[in-house]
Amino acid sequence: MRCLFLSLLLVLAPLSGCFGEDAGDDVAPTLSVADVSMATRGQYMTIEVDSNVDWTFNRSAGLFYVDEFGVLRDPLTTTFPAEKKSLELLVLDSERESVNISVTAGDEFWNATLMLEDSQEMMLVDGRRAYDTIDMLTSSHNNRWCASASVHEGGSAYEAAAEAMAEDMREMGFDFVEVTRYDDDPDQLNVVGYNWGRINPDEYIVVGGHFDIAYLFTPPGGGTNEGANDDTSGSTVSLEMAQALAKMEFDHTVVAALWACEEEGLLGSLAYVNHLPENVTVKSYLNFDMVSLNYPIIPASEPIIGPGGEVFSATKYEWQISIAGASESNMQIMYEWVGTTIEDDLSYRPTEANPINWQIAESCASDHCAFFSADFPTFNFFSPGGEISFWQEWHSPSDTLDFMTAKAGGQEGMSSGFNSLVWSSLDLFVRIDNSDESFQGRWYSAPAEE
Repeated sequence: MRCLFLSLLLVLAPLSGCFGEDAGDDVAPTLSVADVSMATRGQYMTIEVDSNVDWTFNRSAGLFYVDEFGVLRDPLTTTFPAEKKSLELLVLDSERESVNISVTAGDEFWNATLMLEDSQEMMLVDGRRAYDTIDMLTSSHNNRWCASASVHEGGSAYEAAAEAMAEDMREMGFDFVEVTRYDDDPDQLNVVGYNWGRINPDEYIVVGGHFDIAYLFTPPGGGTNEGANDDTSGSTVSLEMAQALAKMEFDHTVVAALWACEEEGLLGSLAYVNHLPENVTVKSYLNFDMVSLNYPIIPASEPIIGPGGEVFSATKYEWQISIAGASESNMQIMYEWVGTTIEDDLSYRPTEANPINWQIAESCASDHCAFFSADFPTFNFFSPGGEISFWQEWHSPSDTLDFMTAKAGGQEGMSSGFNSLVWSSLDLFVRIDNSDESFQGRWYSAPAEE
């Protein structure tokens, strides 16, 4: 009897649904998403999702999502397991009026248009905080002349400023901060902070600008004490990026740098590239040099008198982004990234008075040359304030924060210019970090691909 009973049980069990068909095949998808209609520019936000099946998130341009490791991700569409009940987003500080998001679970669909409002608090990266930084640097750390030239005071002011910035970067939360002191090149005191990558720690994404300024008698203007535009502005953008990047998670290692002795021939950045560990490569480098006056700053309509009696009357403040150092196919990707960042994500609307141009071009006018010459991909941000401003301030005593602020129409104007730089740079940084092994410098490509 026992054998007969067991045999009958095995025959009848599939008919009862205990074996054979997966009960989940008959589950009707359900989806509930908490109501949300507003978002704040430059801040994180969370959407609450409740679904009994895997669900797919879709986003418009203008925001990224945060994965389970805290890393910003750029895919437009991503599927998550039913167990995931919330999703964190970073809303970019764009000029868009709204962003769109949607969630799909089986046949269930939810979508929302989030109207954007300005952030009254400091954002993840913020031009207002950047202005405070350039004000601090030009007030407390002037005469940042490098030690490797014999015509000035030996670099003591520069070294003191470098050590102070290293301490500031440690407080930002970097995993490691150094002031470089190479045995074979002791004058190249670069300030460098590292936030180690979670997947590819030996692949660096670097942001930087030179921290030295033109010393006494430097042509064509005879040198400067503040170097507000050249290149305290670039150092400022690097530090503003650094305070955010130090606290975030990325697949690749973050490197934030202030370079020594650019004015003497890119010596600091060249020394850094030459001393990279053998197992390390640079996935990309973003350079900032002379970036005080750019979109959305509109030149003043009336002439401005400079500190030395200079008469300034600008025609336009042009912002240039130059791409170099990768294979042709990857440089095209970089070019498209810039277009997506400027036109779609941030929705900037340049005018004839403040154009934004991007190009594939090499030049050795700043520290990006040290990187693309080693076949690493580079983005160079350059916005000196138009040809008149460039020649007026370049290595000149007139390169002061007061004069640059006046040209920007005030503190709010210059802050807005810094803001566009830090948000476009953060956007590009995320895209670089999200790129796979197919995006590398020319060193990685076979000669036939060049």
